[in-house]
Amino acid sequence: MTATISLEEWLVDRGLTPQEADLWADFIADALDLIDDGHALLREASEWNSFLGGCVKPVPTEPEITSGLGDRMRRLRNEAPIDSNRDRIQVSYESPTPGDERHGIRKSKADFRFEKKFEAGFAAEFVVEAKPLRAAADIAGRYMAADGIGCFLDRSPPYSREFAAGMLGYAYTQPSTWIPALATSLSSGASATRSGHIQVARGRSALVSDHPRTALELEPVTVLHSVLDFA
Repeated sequence: MTATISLEEWLVDRGLTPQEADLWADFIADALDLIDDGHALLREASEWNSFLGGCVKPVPTEPEITSGLGDRMRRLRNEAPIDSNRDRIQVSYESPTPGDERHGIRKSKADFRFEKKFEAGFAAEFVVEAKPLRAAADIAGRYMAADGIGCFLDRSPPYSREFAAGMLGYAYTQPSTWIPALATSLSSGASATRSGHIQVARGRSALVSDHPRTALELEPVTVLHSVLDFA
């Protein structure tokens, strides 16, 4: 894509009505804001030192970051004013996949699940899977692999059946380089039918891509891509 459009416009192109696109775009923006605010809180000196005190090694693992980030997102959500946008969202981490009939430790779990019930009467979820980014090979080997974005495209049951989902990179090195590298991977690979940068509510920009799910007999999924700095 050569021009930046809004998330609402992108979703209308996917077949949503303008009203549906507005509702979904606000929901996704609220979820992404909560991720960013949770990350900012986690990286505050006192919070970070407390978090590291519970980690096995000085450099936290992907599951440890997910837990620390999830705890702080839940705290921010619980502290939100009643009836605010954030108060209306439910957030969970290491969330079991609906429809996966395996049990116990064998049951698949998404890193983050945001849920909201709209005034129109329908409920929706925005599921986010996270992967560590340490070296360039992690884009193909982790982020774009079967246990990364493949959790939405190929896994049965998928982490989400909704038409939109999220991928989150934990950048252990050079955080500013990963979004351009992901954009190049998406534009040159065979998985995405289209990709580009969009404008999300409240001035945020994001990398987005559409992916078919033919093998699952589901409609394509629109994936929002974000990277958090843990360098």
